[in-house]
Amino acid sequence: MCGIFAYINYLVPQQRKAILETLINGLKRLEYRGYDSAGVAIDGGNDSNDAKQSPPQIIKKRGKVRALEEEIYSKDDLNLDLEYDIHCGIAHTRWATHGVPSAINSHPQRSDANNQFIVVHNGIITNYKDIKTFLESKGHEFESDTDTEVIAKLILYLYNTRDDAKMSFRELVENVIQQLEGAFALAFKSIHYPGECVATRRGSPLLIGIKAKNRLTSNHVPILYPGDPRDQ
Repeated sequence: MCGIFAYINYLVPQQRKAILETLINGLKRLEYRGYDSAGVAIDGGNDSNDAKQSPPQIIKKRGKVRALEEEIYSKDDLNLDLEYDIHCGIAHTRWATHGVPSAINSHPQRSDANNQFIVVHNGIITNYKDIKTFLESKGHEFESDTDTEVIAKLILYLYNTRDDAKMSFRELVENVIQQLEGAFALAFKSIHYPGECVATRRGSPLLIGIKAKNRLTSNHVPILYPGDPRDQ
């Protein structure tokens, strides 16, 4: 069974090393679910000038989370001291259902070579073959055997063909899931919507946690605190 994990630090400065440690620790807490590979996606670039323009970076590894961790820290081209005021990172442990255990079949899955859209997925998309056939007819090429890759390429297709140039990330994801059949929990990241993460579910579980110095309110997600009368 796959596990997904995402982390956003919003107006809370964090170094890339701390962000990666949070993602890795999140994956370690999901190891009990069983898996054969793991991966993370973070913002690209190695200095504050090119971080926003660089494609997100995906690091994936077959085997245990520990192997992924070693792969991350063995990279010479990864500035771990780079600091972000706002950053979205997503991570995944995969249990192979479509395609053999391998780095290419691991998540996160990407929309294209420039990593414009990236997704992690727990569940099964039952109509992925139909979507794949449609996308191939539009010129999209697939590199993995997974059902998840169709989601990443579908969101890129819908982004490129959208009528409203001001369409939000949430609205775009809503259009994507309308085309999907099956059970899923998903988390999306995109260079076109920096610092944003959209998570959605149908059938599969999804838990959202918020940590803040002060109590937060939201019109979209009900937030309950210990001792809140609404939580009685």
